[in-house]
Amino acid sequence: MFPFKSIKNKLIVIFLLCSFTPLLLLRFIAFPKAQKDLEEALVRNLEGVKQKQAEILKMWFDERRHDAKVVSRYISAIMVKNVSDNVSNFQKLYDYIEMIKTEYGYKDVYIASQDGIVLVATEKELVGSNIVIYDYCREALNGNIFISKIQRLVHAESGSKNNNADSPIMFISAPLVDSNDLRVGAVILKVDTVHLSEIMRSVKLGKTGETFLINREGYMLTESRFVDELKITGLIQQRTALELKVINPRTGKLTEGAQNCLSCKDGYDAEGYINYDGSKVLGVWCWIPEYDCGLLAQINIQEGYGAAYSLKSFVFSMLLVLAFPLTLVAFYFGKRISAPILNITEATKKITGGDLGQRVKDSGKSDEISGLARAFNLMAESLEEKTIKLRNYTTDLENIVKERTVKLQETTNFLNSILAGSTEYSIIAQDLNGNILEFNKGASLMYGYRSEELVGIANVRILHLDEDVRAGKIDHMLEVAHRTGRYEGEVLRRRKNGEMFPVHVTFTLRRDENGQPIGLVAISKDITKDKLVALEKEIINNINKTIASGLNIKEVYMNIYIELKRIIDFIWLGITCIVDGSDITEDFNIINGVSSMDWLNSDKSPSHTMAQGIAIKKGIPIFVMDTLEEKYPIDRELYEKEIRSYLCFPLKSKGTTIGAITLGSRKKGTFTEVHFGLLNQITSQLAIAIENTKLFVSIRESEEKYRDLVENAPEMIHEIDPKGRFINVNKTELNKLGYSLKEMRQMNLEDIVPPKYRQDVKRYIQWIIHTGSGELETVFLTKSGKEINVEINGTGLYNSKTGACIYTRAFVRDITERKKMEEQVRRSEKLASMGELAAAIAHEIRNPLGAICNSVGILDSHLKLTGQDKDLLEMIVGQSERLDRIISDFLTFAHPREPSFTLQDIREVIKNTIFLLEQDNRFTDKVEIKETYESILPKVYIDADLIHQVLWNLFINSLDAMPNGGYIKITVRKTNLFLRDAVEIMISDTGMGVPPNELDKIFEPFYTTKSEGTGLGLSMVQRTIDDHGGTVDVISKEGKGTSFYIKLPVGNEKWGSSE
Repeated sequence: MFPFKSIKNKLIVIFLLCSFTPLLLLRFIAFPKAQKDLEEALVRNLEGVKQKQAEILKMWFDERRHDAKVVSRYISAIMVKNVSDNVSNFQKLYDYIEMIKTEYGYKDVYIASQDGIVLVATEKELVGSNIVIYDYCREALNGNIFISKIQRLVHAESGSKNNNADSPIMFISAPLVDSNDLRVGAVILKVDTVHLSEIMRSVKLGKTGETFLINREGYMLTESRFVDELKITGLIQQRTALELKVINPRTGKLTEGAQNCLSCKDGYDAEGYINYDGSKVLGVWCWIPEYDCGLLAQINIQEGYGAAYSLKSFVFSMLLVLAFPLTLVAFYFGKRISAPILNITEATKKITGGDLGQRVKDSGKSDEISGLARAFNLMAESLEEKTIKLRNYTTDLENIVKERTVKLQETTNFLNSILAGSTEYSIIAQDLNGNILEFNKGASLMYGYRSEELVGIANVRILHLDEDVRAGKIDHMLEVAHRTGRYEGEVLRRRKNGEMFPVHVTFTLRRDENGQPIGLVAISKDITKDKLVALEKEIINNINKTIASGLNIKEVYMNIYIELKRIIDFIWLGITCIVDGSDITEDFNIINGVSSMDWLNSDKSPSHTMAQGIAIKKGIPIFVMDTLEEKYPIDRELYEKEIRSYLCFPLKSKGTTIGAITLGSRKKGTFTEVHFGLLNQITSQLAIAIENTKLFVSIRESEEKYRDLVENAPEMIHEIDPKGRFINVNKTELNKLGYSLKEMRQMNLEDIVPPKYRQDVKRYIQWIIHTGSGELETVFLTKSGKEINVEINGTGLYNSKTGACIYTRAFVRDITERKKMEEQVRRSEKLASMGELAAAIAHEIRNPLGAICNSVGILDSHLKLTGQDKDLLEMIVGQSERLDRIISDFLTFAHPREPSFTLQDIREVIKNTIFLLEQDNRFTDKVEIKETYESILPKVYIDADLIHQVLWNLFINSLDAMPNGGYIKITVRKTNLFLRDAVEIMISDTGMGVPPNELDKIFEPFYTTKSEGTGLGLSMVQRTIDDHGGTVDVISKEGKGTSFYIKLPVGNEKWGSSE
């Protein structure tokens, strides 16, 4: 039992409670909060990754849809232009789709007739076959731009039987139309999904995280970043796309993340669930209904919550580490505080027994215990003063010696444990002359000497290089450590076998108890590995810079040779590249720093029997430890050329092996798997550089071939020099801007943009020059002064030798319609917020207004007013009625009724509105109405009453703007609205017009230029057209009149479609 009656034990308990209470509060209050914050931060990060990947995915699909649209327009143009010459037409179509396949990276391109018969295809086996059974063909023939699901390509559909026939692909199709907008066929683009996999794998979520897509069956649609590990574990055979089902291996069902994603709800799981590989992961997910697939972002729970687990371990460790010393301290202070009382008690007992030599220690304090001790000692001294003094002196002396002996032993044990336990660091104690006094186990492992070989025998200089000793470098280090007390730096040391190696050394001065220097302690760490890692990083950075500097591939080879020589002992660098996908290869060799194309007679041996050929074919590294063994036919020739060992490493670009790099050494067994990491980091960049060189040459050779294509492309295309001057401009851009090519070549890109955008243009050009590509959204000015909103996507082309930018090529897209739609959305949002405010105001006014009207009615019935009093009462009644109409308008604006869509003849709706307008007293003989209708107008899904109100508001505005008469012109025609069929209604008048500074405000609620009115008419027009999925625009010139342009979609996806 623990006796709590003891003062010492009570003090111990109190001290322990005071010490452990803050630590326990930290563990059970602060730690859970910190852990929760870390977990929430991880989930937010995963949500951010998911959102970013979803946006990038949608952008990629939008680009493919745009490609299909552009290709469809161009092929339609070719078919219309060459309708009389089928042979020439098909040849042009074939050339064009071959270019599309090559330039844009599509797997195949088909052109089918209206019956689904393939007319032209890059895969010639498909020509003549009927593909109308496939959904992508039917959808395109029905007039839709269609993107299929990701699927396996079956042999019957592909027309070929190559090894990649079942690789995951998707189809994008678009209709082909003639000059009368009649569908005459379809174009189909076969897309390899490797780009989707690259998008998913572009985000690095630590070591275990990944993002991927799944379909409704739970199969992965993209390649996992861990595909190699999955092959090893046997979960997949070739790939994860359409092969790996995301199931829980324990239950055989889809993982919880996949199930929740397939439920079409966004979410996350912060508790973790079992992944397809059996590990527990954290995940977020979302379903992308537009493309019928789900996106998941996952990370292993151990890595994701690593920081939280580390914090938990740290807190527990701190509690455990502090528990023992705090307990010792508690016992120590409890004993120390209670010791004087116990000592007095024991001394009193012994004096009572006759021992008059007993004394108690006096702490020298002014407390009661010290006073008691002093009184006790005075009493004892009066009994045996001299004897007690001698005994006390002897006892004190023995205690001091004992304490110092214990401390010395503790220090000795501590230092010995450090010397014996430290194996990573070398610890050497030496005297001021450098003679070795201590030599720990770490020093023995580092230098190769046993302790007994050096301690008390050798000088520390035996471990240094002779040249450093002769140069006085070692004496300088020891002198600095002696003078300042410390020296730290890097130096070369020598092992017992003579091997030199770098160390990081720290000298610390040792002093005796009087503060006099007696020696040094040297602590060293072998930094050979650190130096090698730093050198490897420097070499990789230098090689990557060389590769990125230009397209002169031979200079790149030579620089790679020079850099690798710094870390690898070799004399031969060989580069073997496949020529245009054939079995023919091109070789380039560097031997002892000299270039050679025909150093080897490699044509004597078949490529598939050589190490380089096998490395290329299988895509794996090949080791030859000794050419004397003649494992491959070329080894005999290499042995004769003094190459004893070599390593072939494949060069891969976008997953395809395009060649191999070979390193050869005079020594056998030089190369091991250690060199994989270095070569693996440079071969991918080198492969890209080789591919870029080939591409540059190909582009230069085919420039004239595709010039006509650029000239007739539907998008604007231009080339400018680094100063912004136009070099070439295609016909589309010339027609759009109204300039001739001669005029454009005398102009700068800044000349066709408004002044406020010119600094943006300068920054855009400089950005492309320095980064290689860039985007800019700006405004172009036509020759007539008209503004066009454009989006520019530019790419820089560079000199292969100097790396200087030659010119910039840009594709320019007219985004005026998109900008109008964005502005319309902004106005709609503002209308909604203003409507809520209007409703609140109307509600507050209507109640007191009702009381006023009732009071006025009572006054009118009870008072018989005449003269001026009656006029005032009638004015109150009139103004109250006017205010009530205004409030009604406010409420109608704030809470408009939902449109009721029916199929209507827009011509009849307009004519009915005009008939009612002619009956209005504001319509006079001075006003003339002119109507123009296109001969064939489709019926539209509209709310006839709401559209009638829109037309009525616009007609009344026109009448108010023409007090002296004029004419109203109404023009109705077919048009397009966001790639859909639509009807456009243009209403123009010859009235006063709207000042330019007020034109942007006319659709804003409560804005009016009239003396009377609420200013809600045009706002309600805007809202009604928005509810119909249409657009409304206005053009006005002060003093000349105003024109409103209304576009209404023919069909409405929400309520029906046009017949």
